[in-house]
Amino acid sequence: MLLIALLACPGTGDDTATDTQVDCSDYDLQLAPPVGELEGIWDPSHDRLVFFGGNLAPAEECQTRTEFGSDTWAYLPACETFVLLATDGPSDRGRFTVAHDPTNDRMLLFGGRYREGTGGSYTLYNDLWAFDLDSETWTELEATGDKPSKRVNGSMAITGNTLVLFGGNTSTSGLSYGPLDDTYTLDLTTLEWTEHSGTSPDDRLFHAGAMSEDGEKYYIYSGGDENAFVGPFLSDLWVLDLEDMSWSELNAGNSRSDPLGRLAPSMVHDAANDRLVMFGGHDDGLLGNTNDTWEFDLGTNEWSNLNEGDVLDQGGNGFCDFPVDFTEVDLTSPERRHQHVTSLAEDSLMVFGGKTDCGLINDVWSLDLDGATWTELSAPTSGESCVRKSAECQEHCF
Repeated sequence: MLLIALLACPGTGDDTATDTQVDCSDYDLQLAPPVGELEGIWDPSHDRLVFFGGNLAPAEECQTRTEFGSDTWAYLPACETFVLLATDGPSDRGRFTVAHDPTNDRMLLFGGRYREGTGGSYTLYNDLWAFDLDSETWTELEATGDKPSKRVNGSMAITGNTLVLFGGNTSTSGLSYGPLDDTYTLDLTTLEWTEHSGTSPDDRLFHAGAMSEDGEKYYIYSGGDENAFVGPFLSDLWVLDLEDMSWSELNAGNSRSDPLGRLAPSMVHDAANDRLVMFGGHDDGLLGNTNDTWEFDLGTNEWSNLNEGDVLDQGGNGFCDFPVDFTEVDLTSPERRHQHVTSLAEDSLMVFGGKTDCGLINDVWSLDLDGATWTELSAPTSGESCVRKSAECQEHCF
């Protein structure tokens, strides 16, 4: 599939490619590795999805292992290929947060964690890095002021010359969590941090964040607290008014029509339809990893389901024991996952990688926001359940 798509570049009649200035002949066919615990952005200046680092070691018996990376990759939809952009910059790490800075044509990265081997304490970071999207080079930024503590699994976004950071986890242990409820802004002109006090959402990590298109509001949804290993997870949705830096709750998530609370979902603001669109995560129910897609109407402050995704069939036999008929698989939606890359690309939602029932994955999908339909752009080399590839499966995973 990829080889055919690689040839279908500008001038070939492929509708996806005709609007781009990318010369596909400049790139050899490549595949990024399966990876989770990472983030990325859509780079509109170069029509590509850009992402960094992450954890390259798949879990064993559902237990996290670690092999962090520091490569910077891009996926070019026009050529249906990945491109390795840089191998230096921030140190190897996962569970950091990134945001697109369109004013300065760069991606900013904050925090994250690292450890060597599969046991022991993690090293946490609170350094700040900038990836220049034109020169494809990293630079560490030296900020001043009320610098946030070292953390992982927070959320971050940029509006104009202001970066907003909320929450995260301060624990260096792989067996406990230290969630936060602090809110910071960074002036990108002066590189000075400011901490903001007042009412805020409850302490949390693994939450989703989204900046409004007009840059006036910042939304956060769900996540977990100190009990994030076992739940219940949080299911509320909050908004930060950036004019007066005040938080208010939009939805408590208590209705049966609301999505289940979840860890590490992704969310974007769809201004054209005055809504938030949320995908995936690891939910509070028997399903665990999910691939459902939801919308939150910002006029009515109510959730509704866009794509149900996989539906629980027989359920699990126990911890990390999934039968072949664990779910009724929705082949029109991406594999169920969390800790993946998601970004808004004009009128579509782009998704790459993440953690699944079957390890780490490296596929790319696009959700058409008008029709709410998914399209697979690049097939994975691992991480899919068996029934997505074959009707003759003896196990849930290959």
